[in-house]
Parts: sequence; structure tokens; C-alpha cells
Amino acid sequence: MLERLLKKKESLEEKIQELEEKRDEYNQKASNYSSERDELNEKAREAAEKAQEFKQERDKFNKKVKEKKKQREKINKEINELYEEIEEVRSEIDYEGPPPEEIKEKIEELEFEQQTQVLSSDREKEVIEEISDLKNQYQEAKEQIKQNEELSEKLDEIEELKDEASDLHDEVTKYAEKAQEMHEKMINHFDKADEIRAEADEAHEKFVKAQEKANSYHSELISSRKDIKDFNKVIKGLKENKEKKEVQQKQREQKEEKEEVKEKAEELYEKFKNGEKLDTEDLMLLQRAGLV
Repeated sequence: MLERLLKKKESLEEKIQELEEKRDEYNQKASNYSSERDELNEKAREAAEKAQEFKQERDKFNKKVKEKKKQREKINKEINELYEEIEEVRSEIDYEGPPPEEIKEKIEELEFEQQTQVLSSDREKEVIEEISDLKNQYQEAKEQIKQNEELSEKLDEIEELKDEASDLHDEVTKYAEKAQEMHEKMINHFDKADEIRAEADEAHEKFVKAQEKANSYHSELISSRKDIKDFNKVIKGLKENKEKKEVQQKQREQKEEKEEVKEKAEELYEKFKNGEKLDTEDLMLLQRAGLV
């Protein structure tokens, strides 16, 4: 039985060693996944913070767009008011032909058509001639207006305001493009943060599974170590019992041997008393028994 228990203990000790190795292996995996998760979460946080910075930049440019549009609307309102004043003045003076601003708008429309469309040779020639005629009309109209100081001043003021409105429009376009650029960067960084968080979540799931495995092996290890202790107690008891039996057996053998010696010594002593001759070995036996 003792030998069987010792074999079981040896097998259990081997199992404990395997469990320790497995537990340590999965603890290391859990540690690695934990580090990977924390690193990814930090990168996701940095990406989200960068996205917030781009958002603030976008909002700043959008605010500028709003401000510039408001300024442009104010100037356009002033231009419209000036046009109304010009119409009042024109109605009071002798003025022939369309106003110069209408002629200029028509010129700009034709120039835009010429620059952006593929025209036939006939249409191209027609547009060039029409532009030339309109430019002459424009100059004539301006000459007529120059004769009226009030109209001339108002038209000059309109031209200045239009230039200012055009500059504001360019600024609106510039800030709107900047705002769009910042918006796209913000979206990209938010998407990047989401992707990294997904990777971090995956690493966390692996961490949890590895930790559960390590805990499972550790629990089994604790149970096996308890079994080893129980085995040791039983084995110790069996060994002590065996040793006790061996001592008792030895004591019995010594007692039996002593009794045999005593019995034989008594027989020799009787012979000795009867005058029989004893050899050296017999005399030593009598001395051992304390009879001589």
C-alpha cells in the first residue's frame, strides 16, 4: 500500500509541476495582453485628444466664416441701398441706356462663358464682338454718370464696397476650406481612436481569458498541493506504523533470543554443577546469562 501511495504521490508531484508551468505561462500571457491593452488605450486617448484639437480648430474657422459672412452681408446691404439711391437720382436726370453695373454684369457673364465652355468658332466670334460692344457701352455709361457728381460718387463707393465684399468672400472661402480640412482631420482621428479602442477591447478579452485560465490552473494547483499534504500525512503514518512494527518485531526477537539463551544457559549450568566439562563457548554463554 505504501509503495502504491508513493507512486501516486510521485505522479501528483509531476502534475503539480505541470500546473505551475501552465499557470505561469498564462499569467505571462495575461500580463502581455494587459500591457498591450493599456498601450492601445493610451494611443486611442491620444488620437481622441488630437481629434478634439482639430474640432476646436474647425469651430474657430467656422466662427470666422460666420463673422466674415455677416460682414459681407452688411456690405451687400449697403450696396443695395446705394443702388436704390442711384435709381432715385437717375429718375431725376436725363440718362440713356442701361446702368453701367448691369452692363458690367453682362460682360462678366460672357467672359465666364468664354473661359469655361467649349464654343464653336461662330459663337466664339459672337461672344468676343458682344463683349467688345458691351465694354464700349460700359465706358459710355460711365462717361454719362461722371457728368453727375452724385451718381459718380455713389458708383465709386459701390465699387469700393464690392471690392471689400469680394475680399470678404475670399476670406469666407479660405476659412471654410480650413474648417473643412480640420473637420476631415477630426473625423479621421476619431475613426482612428475607435479602431484602436476596438483593438484594445480585443486585447482585454484575451487578457480576461488568459487570466481565467491562469486562475483555473492555480485553483487546481492549490487542490493538488492539499492532496500532497494529505498523502504525506498518510505516508508518514504508514511509515511510523511500519517502523513501530519493526521495533516491536525486533524486541520480540530479542526477547525470544534472550529466553533461548537463558534456557540453554540453565541447561549448561546444570551440567556444570554436575561436574561435566564445558568448552569456552559454553562458559561465555553462562557469563552472558550471569550464571558464573
